[in-house]
Amino acid sequence: MVNTSNPDFELFRKHPTWQGLPDSFWEFCRTHGRVRRYGVKQFLFFSGDEGTHVYFLLKGRLRILLMSEFTEKIFRILQPPAFFPEVILDSKVYPYAVLTAEASEVLILERKLLLQCLKENPSYLFPFYQSMALDLRRAYRQIKNIALGDARSRLGAKIFALAHVHGKKTPQGIVITVPLSATDLAGMCSLARESVSRILSELKESEIITMNKKEITVNDLETLRKWINEHQASL
Repeated sequence: MVNTSNPDFELFRKHPTWQGLPDSFWEFCRTHGRVRRYGVKQFLFFSGDEGTHVYFLLKGRLRILLMSEFTEKIFRILQPPAFFPEVILDSKVYPYAVLTAEASEVLILERKLLLQCLKENPSYLFPFYQSMALDLRRAYRQIKNIALGDARSRLGAKIFALAHVHGKKTPQGIVITVPLSATDLAGMCSLARESVSRILSELKESEIITMNKKEITVNDLETLRKWINEHQASL
């Protein structure tokens, strides 16, 4: 972990959710926050830690982990620009752990300073509302897939979402740029690893995806969408 200065907020300034914030807000963050660089597989904080700070992801990717005494599951993968964790604006503990998936850079700001800034400048609040609403929508969608979908539709929907958010277009299809093992996917979908391995084999045999170790390529998103819908319709 390395402390640096001169944060680059350009991705936030260009993003539809955050572009409405004035330069004065980012100057406030630059003045009162600190930038840290993390290597691969380093924790930013753990579930249950006192929620004293908020974070702006500037570079890299992070894994949000739900943890218990004996296991951990990937709940979500963050990429820039991202603000987290919104829920500690209620002054409680961190509800999850955050682990770097690759070398990453974040700006860290004391929660109480951000709350004071928002209290003094209520016009700054709307982008934070938008960000929280988007996260709630993602969470509801994930709950719906887990509660109502069978194993195939749950895994298919997760791969589709990952391709949409973390995908890179190539001549072969959409490459999911985050390396994911069958164990990672099983945790994200609340499935047994054996079930995930079996369904991945089905998707490969149907030529919907190709795999190279932990790299997944969706050969055609529309074909994957139809495959998901077919399994949802059969429930």
